[in-house]
Amino acid sequence: MEYDPLVDLPGGDHFHDVTALFEDAAEDMHPGALVLTEGFTLLDAMSSFEIGEPRFDSGMALLDKSKPSFNPLAPLTPEEVCWIIDRSVSCEMEWHSGYTLSQTIYSFLYVHSLKEIDPDFVLGGSSPRSDSLRPPELITVVLRAALLGLLKCCDLSWRELNKGNVYDAEDWQSEKCDVPLSEALPVKYICKVLDEACHWLETSAKVQQPWKTMLMNRLMFRKSLIVLFETQLSQPHSSLLPTMINFSLQLLHPIMTVTPSEPGPDSPARLAFDPQFPRVIVSYIPLHVIQLPDQAHTWALLKGLLTSLKNVNYLASTAELTTWEVAGHLQLWCPQPHSRFPYVRSITQSTFWDGVLVLNKFALKHVAVRFFRETLDTCYDALTQNIMTRWQGSAPPPLAQIERTMTQILIANIKSLWYNPPRRRRFCAKSLFDWHELFVVFMDVCVRLAPLLDHVRRARVAVLMYRLSTIREVILSGFQLSLYTNEERVFAYWYVSQVLEMHLSCIDQLMPGMSSDSNAYSELSYQLRFLTALQSLSITIFAITVKKTTFSWRRTRLNFLRRYKWAFTSEYEDVDLQPFGHPSFTKFATACESMQKASENEFSLDSIALAIEVLSSLLTSPDGWAGRWSGERKKFVQKLLDVCIDLQRHLPSTEQALTTWDAKTLKWDADVHPWFPFISGFPPAAPR
Repeated sequence: MEYDPLVDLPGGDHFHDVTALFEDAAEDMHPGALVLTEGFTLLDAMSSFEIGEPRFDSGMALLDKSKPSFNPLAPLTPEEVCWIIDRSVSCEMEWHSGYTLSQTIYSFLYVHSLKEIDPDFVLGGSSPRSDSLRPPELITVVLRAALLGLLKCCDLSWRELNKGNVYDAEDWQSEKCDVPLSEALPVKYICKVLDEACHWLETSAKVQQPWKTMLMNRLMFRKSLIVLFETQLSQPHSSLLPTMINFSLQLLHPIMTVTPSEPGPDSPARLAFDPQFPRVIVSYIPLHVIQLPDQAHTWALLKGLLTSLKNVNYLASTAELTTWEVAGHLQLWCPQPHSRFPYVRSITQSTFWDGVLVLNKFALKHVAVRFFRETLDTCYDALTQNIMTRWQGSAPPPLAQIERTMTQILIANIKSLWYNPPRRRRFCAKSLFDWHELFVVFMDVCVRLAPLLDHVRRARVAVLMYRLSTIREVILSGFQLSLYTNEERVFAYWYVSQVLEMHLSCIDQLMPGMSSDSNAYSELSYQLRFLTALQSLSITIFAITVKKTTFSWRRTRLNFLRRYKWAFTSEYEDVDLQPFGHPSFTKFATACESMQKASENEFSLDSIALAIEVLSSLLTSPDGWAGRWSGERKKFVQKLLDVCIDLQRHLPSTEQALTTWDAKTLKWDADVHPWFPFISGFPPAAPR
């Protein structure tokens, strides 16, 4: 029977039990026995497994013994030393990208030869043959200083990553394999070694220009990174950080501008990196050999890392929670490689919440205060005082519970914006019940107030609005993570349009009670138009895909129950109030039937035209709470506008044309847009 991966998903009805085949083949084997060929061990078998993680998949590969052995004291020219330092930075950036230390830093063989290149050891009788073009100090002084600086930067980064904001073996790899990262050497000592190396270069006649300057630039840049990482680790809110980041960027510029040429095939510099060497290190996971990126890519990543740290510093001085949310959503929806570095995501979370204070200066109450000010343009203290005055319940009003629950949810929500996308989606799904409980508390407060305060009613609506926005994130993130089958896409677009309808209704209830001159009003006005465009586009994609998809309703319902299991947890049964915004398969089936019966006159692309009009107006709208990220938000809007224009140009405009149109021309690619399909490749730029 032919297997269709789009229809016969695991759990279907067309699978055959092949257990008997394996039982017959292993009939003569005892329980726990293994069949191994000669010389093939259990470790070899485990290393050959393809485990689905491209950073680790290895297969079976032998060490290349044809290359000459590595000699750490082999004389090098200044250009070769410069090239080695640059390539060691490539190892460092690949570790930041998620590979293991074994695959990256430990493939730099000088890491394992620190004792051999120690100047005290070399001067003790192992000095290499003198060469005026290849002075030994280039290795024992300059390269050793750069190596110690590299290891110290890795050590400081490791300490930040080990705080638990990001997840070991999921976001980054902590395994050191018993290889030291200069943990025992203080920062001051490493900086002193770098200063001494710079002093030797500056005063020695053994190295000529331009290599003298190029090597000094690299050593000074490494020192600036050490000081920067150390300051972020110990004083994440230091006022010196902006100056330090700008200084590092200034030092990086000449390094990026002039780079050394690649050494010749016989150069000993090429032996400094052996991607297969990590196979001799004891490791708990199988590793495959990786190829380091070209140097231009490395410098771009390093510059991006520093730029991201500058953005973190901007956020550190931003007290508005909505600005944090805008920045977090943008880097989550359209991630840049450097903005998703685990180190950047960890330091961002540490900056916002260190376990005691918010932004290192505010008590937890600040979160509740900002929520009411930014969402409702309301003073939190005045609101609580009015509740106390009008309260008619037998027990005191649950103000402490509201403040505690709200701060916990909001802090966790902002931190989750810097999780990896799958974990962020799981967090959002789990947090929906917390939002529902908070909404129920506000409902209870409203019942026990006489008379009912308008601000309390609006606060209840604001909590529901946040919950609906979280549901929207859960749905749309499924597209970005490529989770949906064809049938699931149809449901997702229908469902998100329903959630957006309720969200827009909440905004309509909140805006009349706000000052039109406030940032809170401007932000809600922005969200009103943006969500209107999303809803219009979602309705159009649903209308088209539902007509071109053949449903197996039994399979679709099973997928629905699996994909939206967060909506059917037993927790909701313990709460009397039914949650708003949960999915309904019955309503979806009714909507599909209605859409299938729609006449030709009822089908058009007017919704896309509306989305284009609304999105175009957002490009010149007030910034609201976006702050420094208003430009980035407009770029995201422009990206969505480009997708709308592309769809408007290529989608069939009538029911008759739709009957012969090939739905396979729709392409979903998160690099083009995280949520919506396109047709003609990368969408063209919209006319301005």
